[in-house]
Amino acid sequence: MVKMIFMFEVIDAKQNDYLKITRERIKPFWESHGCEAYTLWQVPEEPARFVKEMLFKDEATMQTVMNLDSAQPVKKLFSQFADNITRKTYRWIV
Repeated sequence: MVKMIFMFEVIDAKQNDYLKITRERIKPFWESHGCEAYTLWQVPEEPARFVKEMLFKDEATMQTVMNLDSAQPVKKLFSQFADNITRKTYRWIV
């Protein structure tokens, strides 16, 4: 398994729209194109901060899915809401 973790901020005024679009378009897109699980967390102490986890069966699948031409509109949607984005990739070892 490979896990991608994104940390980012969404300003309060945009959070309702971001969550709606994530539920209706972003999450379904990724999960229908090879992402095994897509979860979104909000940091209670910092309500503008979110953590997104995406799981893939292996690194090749992750690379293929993340580089799909059809993913560009979804990535663009995400970037309309998210600021201060960081991303880390982890491989499952045990």
